[in-house]
Amino acid sequence: MTPIAANLRLYLANRTWAVFTPIYILLIMLGLSLIIGALIGLATGYPLPEGTTVQMRMNNGALYSVPGFLISVGALAMNRNFSMALAFGSTRRNFWLGTSVGFLVTSLTVALGAVVLLGLELATNHWFFGARAFDVAALGDGNVLQTFATMFVVSMLSLYLGAFFGTIYRAFGPIWVTVAALGIGLLLAVTAAFFVVSWDEMAVSIMALGAWLVLAVGAVATLLSAAGSYAVNRVATP
Repeated sequence: MTPIAANLRLYLANRTWAVFTPIYILLIMLGLSLIIGALIGLATGYPLPEGTTVQMRMNNGALYSVPGFLISVGALAMNRNFSMALAFGSTRRNFWLGTSVGFLVTSLTVALGAVVLLGLELATNHWFFGARAFDVAALGDGNVLQTFATMFVVSMLSLYLGAFFGTIYRAFGPIWVTVAALGIGLLLAVTAAFFVVSWDEMAVSIMALGAWLVLAVGAVATLLSAAGSYAVNRVATP
């Protein structure tokens, strides 16, 4: 077994935590969306009227439900497994690479799960009464590729953000976690201000790209988070 594969195996030692729980979260989100749709239907009738289904296109539950858990997965993976990996002879680089492959497995699972649930939603004509959870604007209105790409990027970004902050905590302590969070918040504020100031010149391009622009920004943020976690991991203490 290669060192990277050994670290991947360490990450996947608890498959329920690393692979299956995010799918359970998506299923819970789906269940809540169906319950809300069913309650609305009691007042409006079934199938849900067109106005209600249009409003349900704005359901962003799929995007909001998994990041919190995946951030904790990334943080714990970079802290809980680090000392054990080094004790068994792994290098910091191989530990980071093996864990990153684990992040890839988790993100692919989430993305494929979302695509399967989207397929079921479309095949059942939105769960037989017009409710929407995955055929929504944020995931491309039924576009399979965009749904897969969006959920994959959201998952990878969440995992690497957790890894970044978790590694900073291990290397420098909680104060520097706060400093890093404030720095990222300031960077986001500056970026938002730039878009606001330049909106007139950039509005047409931004509207044309739509969700794909958000994906591109998320991909860049993922790469930056991954690079940051790798850099800090090189100096972190066991």
